[in-house]
Amino acid sequence: MKNIYINSQGGLGFNLALSHITKELKQVYGKVCILSPYFDVFESCPYVDYVYKPNEIRDFIFDAKHDDAKLICERMYDSEDFIYKKVSYADAWRKAAGIQTKGNKDGSDTRAELYPLKKYPDMINSVEGILSTIKEQGKQDFVIMQFEGGQSPLVEVPVAPDGKPDWSKVPVNYDNEPLKRHYPFEKAQDFIDKFTELHPETAVVIYQLPNEHQFKGTLSFQVPYLVYYELAKNKLCRGTVSIDSSLQHMVAGICKSVVIWGHSLPLSFGYEYNRNLVQSCNRDDILYFSALGPSGARVDYIQPDELLKEVDNYLYPDARKAA
Repeated sequence: MKNIYINSQGGLGFNLALSHITKELKQVYGKVCILSPYFDVFESCPYVDYVYKPNEIRDFIFDAKHDDAKLICERMYDSEDFIYKKVSYADAWRKAAGIQTKGNKDGSDTRAELYPLKKYPDMINSVEGILSTIKEQGKQDFVIMQFEGGQSPLVEVPVAPDGKPDWSKVPVNYDNEPLKRHYPFEKAQDFIDKFTELHPETAVVIYQLPNEHQFKGTLSFQVPYLVYYELAKNKLCRGTVSIDSSLQHMVAGICKSVVIWGHSLPLSFGYEYNRNLVQSCNRDDILYFSALGPSGARVDYIQPDELLKEVDNYLYPDARKAA
């Protein structure tokens, strides 16, 4: 069987989406080899045989040539079908890899399957620490939420005099994002306030980087991103509420997820089994091609009260039935 080598050039969500189809790749190819800045994702993936870090690209290319392997180095984002919004993330990867596509019409049906604790056993300390904090707060369960994204967690962070990373020196500029995906801070805070009032027994854990908005009434932790995969698997996790960013890819298929959509659409970037809330927007001139620059198309954001109804109905169905 021929081997396949993939240079995965994209952000965390992009790489997680690739990890979802590695089982399919393994059924067709002898060895699945991935080069990625998010190498820890693929080291946690049971269907990947070899993982290369970015500084090992020379070895990656020469090993591929030695194996006479199928080699993918182009950005899947730049394929014709993806730009024209004809395929999902998963089918775009399948097509690039030369394996059978599935013709997803409402987003991908793929699911996350990672085992980070096998590669990084010390990560359990972070998981247990967060669960202990939630319990100390007197909470019965928790929901993970993400309202901002687009930054790489691998960005170089200046060091403060105390030797700790100084995230205040890392600016956030959402105006340069090609696609508007974040949910406005004021609306997000209003939603969180209403959610915690309705569900005081549930902790809100924010999935974010330290230089993003800090939300009142929530918990946030500086831990490896794969910790959130383990948290989402925990029986105390009711689910997630997020925008189209890395969290939805991290937890795909392992817990209930409500996803809020701006310029992007679940057809291309999402999962058909999630509760996908597509906000009103004129998308006629929005193509998924970053060279066009950011779009100024207005998004009519879902109001916090309506978002609360959607989240409450989806994550708390038993409570709705009892009422």
